[in-house]
Amino acid sequence: FRFLEKERGEGWWGSNSMADYYAGHAQGENVFNWVQVHPLMPAAMNGKYPFDHAGKGETSLMLALCPEAVDEKHLADNTGWYTKDAAEASAGLGKIGVAMILDHLRSILVR
Repeated sequence: FRFLEKERGEGWWGSNSMADYYAGHAQGENVFNWVQVHPLMPAAMNGKYPFDHAGKGETSLMLALCPEAVDEKHLADNTGWYTKDAAEASAGLGKIGVAMILDHLRSILVR
């Protein structure tokens, strides 16, 4: 993203010059092709740790890593299909997830 900001200026994504962003896809231009993503949990971990956005798995990770960011009194308020199990989150489960993530990162860094 530093490169994109250097090339396109601060706030490039919201600038008027990006108004044709989707039209540029037809010509093969997609600035996000320049960004490499290395997942913390690759597909091989599917089914081994409950991962979701703002549900049991992610909330457990937050409880293990940054508990002050989780307002536990509101966990039961989550009623969306992907968040309603957030009330089942625990720091203990989060620590298991953290260990899995660290094992994965170590395995790709040693290559």
